Amino acid sequence: METNLFRYVWEKSRGEQIIVLLIILASIPFYWASFDVPKRIVNDAIQGNAFKDGKTTATLLDFGLHLPSFLGGGSVTLFEGFQVGQFGLLLGLSGYFLFLVLINGAFKYVINVRKGILGERMLRRMRYDLFSQLMRFRPEEIRAVKPAEVASMIKDEVEPIGGFVGDAFIQPVFLLTQALTALVFIMVQSVWLGSIALVIVLAQAIIVPILRREQLRLGRERQIASRQLAGRIGEIVDAGPTIQAHGATTYVQSDISGRLGRLFDIRYALYKRKFAVKFINNLLAQITPFFFYAIGGFFALQGRLDIGQLVAVIAAYRDLPPPIKELIDWDQQRNDVTIKYEQVIAQFNADDTIQLDEPGGVERLPATGEIRLDSVQMLDNRGQPLLLPLSARLARPGLVAVVGPQGGGRDVLGRILGRQAMSYSGRVMIDSAPLARMSVERASHLIGYAGSETEIIAGTIRDNILLPLKRRRPSIRPDGKLSASEHRQFVESIRSGNTPLLFEADWTDYEGAGVADEAELAARLRAVLDVLGCAEDVYELGLDGKVTASLREDAKAQIVDARRAVAEELAGSKLTGLITPFDPEQYNANATIAENLIFGARTGPRFANETLLFEPYAHAILKAESLVEPLVEVGSRIAGTVAEIFAGLPHGHALFERYSFGSGLDFDRLAELAALLEKHDMRGPLDAVAERDLVALALGYIEPKHRLNLLDERLQRRLLRARASFKRHLPADAAEDVDFYDPEKVMLGASLRDNLMFGRIGHGIADARKKVAMIVRRALARAGLDGDLYRIGLNTDSGLRGRFLPTRLKLAVPLAQALIKAPQIAILDVGAFLATSPEPEQVLARLRAYCAEMTLFLLVGDTHLVNDIPVRIVFNGPAGTIESGDEAGDEPFAAPAPGQGARSKPMEARP
Repeated sequence: METNLFRYVWEKSRGEQIIVLLIILASIPFYWASFDVPKRIVNDAIQGNAFKDGKTTATLLDFGLHLPSFLGGGSVTLFEGFQVGQFGLLLGLSGYFLFLVLINGAFKYVINVRKGILGERMLRRMRYDLFSQLMRFRPEEIRAVKPAEVASMIKDEVEPIGGFVGDAFIQPVFLLTQALTALVFIMVQSVWLGSIALVIVLAQAIIVPILRREQLRLGRERQIASRQLAGRIGEIVDAGPTIQAHGATTYVQSDISGRLGRLFDIRYALYKRKFAVKFINNLLAQITPFFFYAIGGFFALQGRLDIGQLVAVIAAYRDLPPPIKELIDWDQQRNDVTIKYEQVIAQFNADDTIQLDEPGGVERLPATGEIRLDSVQMLDNRGQPLLLPLSARLARPGLVAVVGPQGGGRDVLGRILGRQAMSYSGRVMIDSAPLARMSVERASHLIGYAGSETEIIAGTIRDNILLPLKRRRPSIRPDGKLSASEHRQFVESIRSGNTPLLFEADWTDYEGAGVADEAELAARLRAVLDVLGCAEDVYELGLDGKVTASLREDAKAQIVDARRAVAEELAGSKLTGLITPFDPEQYNANATIAENLIFGARTGPRFANETLLFEPYAHAILKAESLVEPLVEVGSRIAGTVAEIFAGLPHGHALFERYSFGSGLDFDRLAELAALLEKHDMRGPLDAVAERDLVALALGYIEPKHRLNLLDERLQRRLLRARASFKRHLPADAAEDVDFYDPEKVMLGASLRDNLMFGRIGHGIADARKKVAMIVRRALARAGLDGDLYRIGLNTDSGLRGRFLPTRLKLAVPLAQALIKAPQIAILDVGAFLATSPEPEQVLARLRAYCAEMTLFLLVGDTHLVNDIPVRIVFNGPAGTIESGDEAGDEPFAAPAPGQGARSKPMEARP
């Protein structure tokens, strides 16, 4: 990017700047006239100079053109004006003055609005350019930057730069025209007073910037300190759980405290300097009126200056200090913003950037070719080897196993081949093209890479897997027509230098993926997940997905039909006892007390277990049915028993899962409640918070699961009465917070699994969940909802960095991303994924079959999984040895000597 701010602004906004500058020039005559009219009001209208020598009328609003003497000195009358008396002249000139005030205000409004729009457009352009420049960084450079610092620079640090952009050329010209107009007008009235004003203005223009140099230095320090603080906070947030686990929170708090203290010292010094400069600036500005009143009054007494001129001079000077002060402020802002711009640009102007687009479009490589590594070597920033020199010639297509421990040369070679590392020496040639010089677009079509680090963005599973295909530039609209709003956004994007392509358009590259339409792409996605053995995981996510109100009515009817099919399957398989159905007349022993009480899916937080006792309506129901005391008693017995059970057990013990009550309470709180109950005198009530926590514990209790023998038939009957009361008297404002169980309706807010089972799986029954899942799947297939379940699973939110996904599916997403785009070269790190798979050999076999027409590099840690692959690159740390079986027709490569990397003659290895 351009390193000089003013050149950048002029290049990107020259046309708009010139338009505003012309408007400023057009405003000068009106501004001058607004100074001259007060003089005429005082001299001609009030003092009556226009009515001397017996005149009873004067001319008002006469307009003409007066030529200078070197052009003949003639004049042309455009309008002869009106003849008015003294009072009429006063009103007419006053109205003329008001008209000029409105005109000058309109000029200022137009100039400021256009200046503001220009600034916002340039701010948008600058942020877009910086982000685009970041996308041109080499992969390792992107990983080296701190996300918090980059986000802070793009979002916050360019904000004042963007605010200044509109002022860069317009503001000094606008202010100078105002200041010079006022100063020249004063000079015309009185050279002495004009000279005094000029001296004071020059003093301000020279002294104040000198005093502000230290202020600029402090401002630069403040910016750097603020950026470093943002980066450090980002690092600590990322490592927050680890810091908590090691008890180092106070240590990092002291670090932040020290940084805040240094920032405070800088800002304190900055404020002292800032207000000292402001004091001197205001003092100089207020000295001038003293001279005007004293010297101007003296000239008026001597008759060398009339009263009207003095009034006009004072009125003109009133408009002189503000533009001068703003000019000085503009100069300070210019220095400050220029420094900020240079600092920001220095972070984004990398020495070696990569090309994003392929000018001539992307063409697939020939079906056969060669991948050649010529002395490929990579060092870290300390000069230590990450990969020792490696040379090889590999036929394409083919199959290569890269074996070694994680974190060693295996990963480094994978990143190099996957274009995720480019700071290596030597060459990687694909046919005759150097890999490092390929554009991002060409490399992304050619190569599919899945490394050991999973990078999952916020969005659904489907969005993440199909991300590699979001590379086809869409048309603006298929029919070429835009709505008024879209047209405005399109034009504004062009004027701001942003891409006008709509994010909501279809970016999917069907042709590049080798499919014809959305249906074929869906089949490809299903095939990829089947290869990885993850389709069942997606189905499981679909079963756990929430049913929302936006679901189609026909889909809701299908779910109810599938519910009946599940019941029939259970009856037919003689497994009816696996599920205890929701019966409004019966207490469901396998559901919690809260679920039995509310007897519906909670769609909001209003009736959560943790706060149910404090919810007015629920509390009234519990009081009316005399359930508060029994629930407190159940919670008390749970707290005492569980605290005793877990005394001395390590965190993570299997019993923790069994005795989780869904209350959000940790076991430290349980111990506190148990201690409180031991000391409590039962003659007095418990405090409200303890009572709330005990009720929350009781509401999560399930007798067959927890087996503490706390529920008798009497309490169950009281809960059933409370259930009926809760539904019967539910207030209208809570109707959207609960969707009551109804066998003929879909339960909104509940999972699809709960909707289909319409009950709870029995606790303590071996493999009950697995057996029910199989029955549910068969019922869905019969109801024709199998595909819907799969789509619901794909539309599951992945969460930040995939935190909502199970580990196996989280590891599968990068592999699916690499395969979905049908690359010609696939580099897949399958070590961690295979470790989570129950059948790693079958997964590898399916992968090899699926990638038969590709060049496949399999990165694994276990050499036994790839013994049958004839070409293997085996790593021990940074050193790699290339092995080839006899069936390849060549001798295997020799192992490298210590510190020398792989030594070999070039060979053509074909699997």
